[in-house]
Amino acid sequence: MDIDNLTPQQIQSKLKSNYFELVKNEKGNNEIWINDVSLIGQKNENRLTDILEGWAACNYSYMAYRTHSKKDSDGKRKNHGLNGIHDHLKHYKCKLKSKISLTNNKQQNVQITTPSTHPKFAFNKKALPEKYKLKLKDAELKFVVAGSHSFNSLENGGILTLIQTSIEIGANFGLVDVQDIFYGRKTIREEQHCVAGTADVWTDDLMKRSYLDFTVFFVNDAYELKHTMLRCKHFDAPKSGINIWHEIEEIFQSFNLSFGNTPITTDQGSNMIKALSLTDEVRYSCLAHRTNTVLETVWENVKIVNTEFKMFCTSVSNLRTYCQQSGGIQFKLPKTLKSSSGTSPWSSYFLIHNSLHQSYESLLIILRERGEQHRILQIDPQLLHEISTFMENFSLIFDNSEFSNQLTLQNVIPSYYRMTEYCIIDNKRKNSIINLLKVQIAKELDEKYLTSTTQLHWIATYLDPTFKDLLFVIDESYLLEQKKSIKDGIYILADDCKEAFLSNNQSSPKTNLPLTIKRKEDPFAIMRAVRGTASSTTVSASSFTDEIERQLQMYERTLYELPADSNPLIFWRDQQNVSPILSKIAKSVFVIQASSAESERHFSMAGQVVTEKRSQLDPECLESLVVLKEAYLKKTWPK
Repeated sequence: MDIDNLTPQQIQSKLKSNYFELVKNEKGNNEIWINDVSLIGQKNENRLTDILEGWAACNYSYMAYRTHSKKDSDGKRKNHGLNGIHDHLKHYKCKLKSKISLTNNKQQNVQITTPSTHPKFAFNKKALPEKYKLKLKDAELKFVVAGSHSFNSLENGGILTLIQTSIEIGANFGLVDVQDIFYGRKTIREEQHCVAGTADVWTDDLMKRSYLDFTVFFVNDAYELKHTMLRCKHFDAPKSGINIWHEIEEIFQSFNLSFGNTPITTDQGSNMIKALSLTDEVRYSCLAHRTNTVLETVWENVKIVNTEFKMFCTSVSNLRTYCQQSGGIQFKLPKTLKSSSGTSPWSSYFLIHNSLHQSYESLLIILRERGEQHRILQIDPQLLHEISTFMENFSLIFDNSEFSNQLTLQNVIPSYYRMTEYCIIDNKRKNSIINLLKVQIAKELDEKYLTSTTQLHWIATYLDPTFKDLLFVIDESYLLEQKKSIKDGIYILADDCKEAFLSNNQSSPKTNLPLTIKRKEDPFAIMRAVRGTASSTTVSASSFTDEIERQLQMYERTLYELPADSNPLIFWRDQQNVSPILSKIAKSVFVIQASSAESERHFSMAGQVVTEKRSQLDPECLESLVVLKEAYLKKTWPK
């Protein structure tokens, strides 16, 4: 052991754990060597004590201080003196006097109610009876084995400080229950199936370490959507389906999540799909990624069949590269040229062309001054404008699937119909490239996007009063099939909460509808049909099934005057007394996310932590920083 590389904290910890021991300095001339300060020693193989050169420690707190410097090249040390120890003792004794004085004052003013055995442990008793030593050794061994810890975990300052604090609490308050003073990890307990999650895997660019993000969403009793990041878990094993599942399984067990009944939204990564299929966990596709796949596929297909569009895309890419690599261009533009949108790749098509469109005139002037105008003259400004305008519509759709503090699942089906409207061919349009893009997007939407939707996406749309009427204006043949599927799904979901409903038929009191947050734009505004009034009907509630049917009929036939951006959960919170079964179903449906965008955001945050200068950061430290930053940003920092 190199004593020169030890820190005072390490020595203090080893003194408290009896790995080191205090040794009286018989040669010390200063009076503090008599009672206050000792040398530090360690037993060797022959059970003799070797003195640690250059160190001394306080007899009361075990705080260690250097008396001499580290050895120099000649093997000599410089004397540091005892000033640091003098200052420590002065401060320590002053603090001790204040504590004794405060304790005496409290004893004079407050009646003592501690047990009569209090004096037996209220003072420092170095020698423990043998039976207690054996009990402590047994408890230490159980701690190491049960938690799969190393034995070193019992020697660090953190655990020793925790135990010392517990001893001091016991000395002041008598025999206390450990459950009252130890605070372990909080668990997420599922209540009426109102918990869902998002998961994704990320590999950092520098160390190529893989991390699994798991974020949980839940709806509380006040019908508020909340979310919290549980883990950004590092794993060394290859990113196979079985290895990813083992990590997810451990997270489920750690936080008391329900296997088979906690829906998880992920992207289309084959390993993630395989992981959740091993035990048939409930998985939903990230519809933002599916839309991005649609656009990527269309972009590449149109470049293959249309030479003009391929040249256009190549010119845009070359121009962006030139501007990013050349100095003195970007800051002169009204909007810097974008290459991607970071955690939202599905928005890149709009951002790239919109930034170039807005900076076209300024960029033309700059390039002329440099004699490089040929780079931009290859780009048709009219086509650039039309692509930018066309893709802006999809950007708004993406926004409505990426929210984490607002509900998103009910937007999936309307998004499909809204995007198909964007792809209607305009026969008056002269540009054949735009029409070609529309044809291809409509085709891929049917093959990739719509096939990724499930029965639950339709139910979510149906349970949103602002979208309910949308189901009555789409293709009738398809509507009849989907309406039956919606009703069947609601009955299945209702059966899950049947027992809870019958045992507790009392709902929370009705509350007023709060003010809603105005969004920048509503891409679904023109899709909302004008609702007609209808009187509610009463169906016999003699059975649970009849009650469901009664609530469904009343919901369909009644006019609900709601703001366009109203939160469906607020609506169903206010309908608890009228439609208690549908209200419970709405909570369990709307908690599910339409996209895994929140996990993408966490990886963006992690990418800001793992930099070239901090590439060797421990994975555990990275996770702690990311989780704590998420808590800080979401204002969930523990008080």
